Amino acid sequence: MKLSRKDWKIIKLLKENGRMSDKEIGKRVGLSKSGARWRRTRLMKEGYILISAFLRFDKVGFPYGILLIKLNPKANKNEVRKFKLNLMKNPNTFEIFETFGSYNLVIGVFGEDHKQFYEAIENIVQENPVVQSYDILIGVKNLKGIEIPFFDIID
Repeated sequence: MKLSRKDWKIIKLLKENGRMSDKEIGKRVGLSKSGARWRRTRLMKEGYILISAFLRFDKVGFPYGILLIKLNPKANKNEVRKFKLNLMKNPNTFEIFETFGSYNLVIGVFGEDHKQFYEAIENIVQENPVVQSYDILIGVKNLKGIEIPFFDIID
């Protein structure tokens, strides 16, 4: 399905405020309330958008960071797939990207305290034959997340 200009406008509005009413969306896009609802639900059902909360780890005081992983090129494809699925199910990961370059995976990790944060990382990488090497970048300030700039954090 190709997205129309109105679909893109709806997506932009929902990125700014995921709780915006269908009535308000319709008003801003030039649709009726039911027309806006139909488009929004279609975008959701077809997997184009997902409306979710974004937890600001820095605001709640949770340690967070990025785990960069270089996969072992000798690892079995099924082991790598299982590893990725486990990462996706891990309650301490908040985003996972497959990448090209020095690392194959970029993983956002958090914990409710420093001990849980480091344990979460250890559980991912410790003695795992799929992981060739890794590096950790500790988060200090979250300036933008899920395409939403956090202007309140800029000094």
